[in-house]
Amino acid sequence: MNTALVTGAASGLGREIALDLARRGWRLVLPVRTAARAHDVVAAAGVMGAPEPLVVECDLSDHVAVRRMCRTVAGEGRLDLVVNNAAVGGGADPTLRETNAAGVELRMAVNAITPHLIARELSGALTPAGRIVQVGSMGQLPLDLDDLNHERDYAGIQAYCRSKVALVMSAIELARGGVPVNVVHPAREMPTPMVLEGGFPVVSTLDDGALAVLRVALDSELAGVRGAYFHRFERAQPHEQALDAHARGRVVAWIEDRAA
Repeated sequence: MNTALVTGAASGLGREIALDLARRGWRLVLPVRTAARAHDVVAAAGVMGAPEPLVVECDLSDHVAVRRMCRTVAGEGRLDLVVNNAAVGGGADPTLRETNAAGVELRMAVNAITPHLIARELSGALTPAGRIVQVGSMGQLPLDLDDLNHERDYAGIQAYCRSKVALVMSAIELARGGVPVNVVHPAREMPTPMVLEGGFPVVSTLDDGALAVLRVALDSELAGVRGAYFHRFERAQPHEQALDAHARGRVVAWIEDRAA
């Protein structure tokens, strides 16, 4: 029996990915803020005849809780796949700078630090052919290396785009350490809560995005590929700052410090 952890599976793209895996007979591991949020996915997986999902309550902005969740999941047995899909977008009020309880800007906390932490902590629980897929974005902006916590001239969508460059940087460095992780931009604006909240026009379907993520997750042709960025189905170049070893080192050191 294959097992996959999918974050952000209560709605949107994460739900689509999780249910596709359930249709294939996979067991789902669902970190959610409250167990009630997973009720719909758990019920749908049952109708499909998939194994009963493991639901773990976890606030993904709280890195102490994320580490605790990872210990729980690792103790349950081996994983074949981790999909870090959950993310915070630009926000309904893009001028409002939000932080987690530790004072870390929320987009960096959830979109960069949490996926890094989950990948780092759960890589040892993967089966030999296991993979980690970080859901990124083609929307990428360079980070201000002297303001990684986004305390100056704040704009939510810019913070989101910078966090996605940090996510690529994290994946490259994790892969250098042997973690089987890649990043994929799944599709243009899909009908996800993030897109709808931001008021962006919908141009892609959830199925469009799920297909791209699952290709990176499951395609045998990509076995052994690590630290790569995919634009949908094609390997592509991320923002040039992600390829700058000096910048990447500073950003990932900052991430590691807050993920510790």
